[in-house]
Amino acid sequence: MKLLIDSSTYDLFLGLYEDGVVDTMVKNAKNNHSETLVDALHLFLEKNHMTVEAIDEILVGRGPGSYTGVRISGTVAKVLALVKHKPLYSFSTLDALLASKINENGLFLARIVAKKNHSYYKGAHIQEGKITYTTPDSFGPDEQLQSFDNYTMIDGSIDAFAYPKEIVKTIVEQKLYQAEDVFTYVPNYLRNEING
Repeated sequence: MKLLIDSSTYDLFLGLYEDGVVDTMVKNAKNNHSETLVDALHLFLEKNHMTVEAIDEILVGRGPGSYTGVRISGTVAKVLALVKHKPLYSFSTLDALLASKINENGLFLARIVAKKNHSYYKGAHIQEGKITYTTPDSFGPDEQLQSFDNYTMIDGSIDAFAYPKEIVKTIVEQKLYQAEDVFTYVPNYLRNEING
């Protein structure tokens, strides 16, 4: 069983996958994930009659997004992986947003608003259920987004996880995740002043 966790946006996102999507949960936590994530995860697993021991792999959203939100889910995932001896993987939160449109065709721009008129963003062409990226995970001033006028915007503050089952299915089945070392894993903040 795979457990997916992301708290990079205003929404807390949880998913379970084993031979298909088992369940998902999206909760608007208003960036209050430090107070809600552990309890929400407990209730989510309980609802599915599961314990942490039943989880085989942990996939965490590495960001970019809210500095605190990215750290909260990363910390919880690392602790679970370390204490329960489970492998840790990470996926881009922007990939998760793009995966929400996997059943549509066209050009899409995933965007998470940052501070001071800046955004995190990633462009992709989606055709017949396949994602081809047109940009990497990026960070820059909002005026840079004008060059994506022909893209359909996926706004991380509004419709981040509107289609949670499609997101889980796409991330897992298209392997939009990478293996992480539980001891050295750090989120992808994208901003130089944070990444150091």
